[in-house]
Parts: sequence; structure tokens; C-alpha cells
Amino acid sequence: MPGTQGIDAIIFDLGGVILNIAYDRTIEAFSQLAGRDIRHLYTQQQQTALFDTYEMGQISSDQFRQGLRSLLGFEQVDRPGRSVSDSALDAAWNAMLLDVPPARLQKLKILRERFRLILLSNTNEIHKAAFERHLREAIGQESALVDCFDAIYYSHLIGDRKPNSSLFQRVIDEQGLDPSHTLFVDDTAGHLRGAQAVGLQTLHMSSGYTLEALADELLQVE
Repeated sequence: MPGTQGIDAIIFDLGGVILNIAYDRTIEAFSQLAGRDIRHLYTQQQQTALFDTYEMGQISSDQFRQGLRSLLGFEQVDRPGRSVSDSALDAAWNAMLLDVPPARLQKLKILRERFRLILLSNTNEIHKAAFERHLREAIGQESALVDCFDAIYYSHLIGDRKPNSSLFQRVIDEQGLDPSHTLFVDDTAGHLRGAQAVGLQTLHMSSGYTLEALADELLQVE
């Protein structure tokens, strides 16, 4: 973990860092809908172009659902009469989204007293609605993340996604950050490359290491 000396801003990923994620749940749900293993089409590390374009807001949610139907084989001529509802597709797509521990949000608020905090997430309209609904139901405030960050960037709203270095440069420029004094934290190792290309310090949030532990180290909590 990089030393805290000189760090004055932290850019956090959302899924797998703040929001608990289980990618296998969506892979399993899609596989059940398709009646075959679709693991080669979507993983944490690699995905087909459909998911990338949706995360960058280049297609609508309805177009994404239609793309899923094609990807899962529901539009093949040898499968007449087979279909799948929007709600079933959304449920499978959202299956990966777990919870945001309230204690984690509290740690972020404490960190924000010392560092500038920015949220940078590859996400999409369906997922955004789902995790905001969770925050509303579990915490009573769908905008709870707003209280934890100085700025929030969602890929589908800004038309760019990690690991593109252009996205990191945009955040640096718009927020007036010094990349050498800014730490980027993400659970997907491949996303660190774009951050490193523009001079950001980086930390891979690997399995078993939590935001809470990182916060305690950054704050030098004994």
C-alpha cells in the first residue's frame, strides 16, 4: 500500500471496493436463462462489446436488453417461441450487486475529512438504479454516496470508461488534481494501467483486503 505521505486525494472505484460484488451470480443467472455456459461472454476482467457500449451510454437500456436476448440466443431461428422478459434480464444483470455496508460509508466520511474523495465507476443505467434502490431500502437514502465524495463520475453519464487514460485525465483536469499526490483504488487490475499512464498512484484492492482496512492505514488508526 502506498505511503500516506503526500497523498491529498483518493479516487475510488465503486463495485468491489465500496459496493460488494459477486460477478459469478450474474454469470450463473445468464447461463440459466440461456441454457448454456456464457462465462466466455462476460467476466470481471473481459466482456463483449455489448457491455462496453452500454457502460459508456452509447446504447439505451432497451437496446442493451435486446442485445442480451441476441447474445443469450433468444433470437436464434432454431429456438422458436422462446423469449425472456425485461424484468428477468434486469434481475440476472443485477444479481452481481450485493450490499454497501453502512460502516464502509462511515469510513468514507471520515476519510473525506482528510482527503479529497472522488468516485469513478464503470456502471450503467440499470445498475445505477439498482444500487440506489438498495441504498434507499437499506440505509434510507438513495443518495448516500453523495455525502461521501467531492465528485462522482459514472461511465454511462460521461461517455468514457476505465481503463481509458482519457477518462483519468478528464478527472484530473476537472478536479484540479496533482496525479502524483492522488491515489486510485480499484479491484480490477487491468483498470490500473490507464491510471498509471497519466501518473496516478494506484492500489489494487485484491481479495481479502477491504476499504475499511485501507482507511485505517491511511488514517494511521492504531
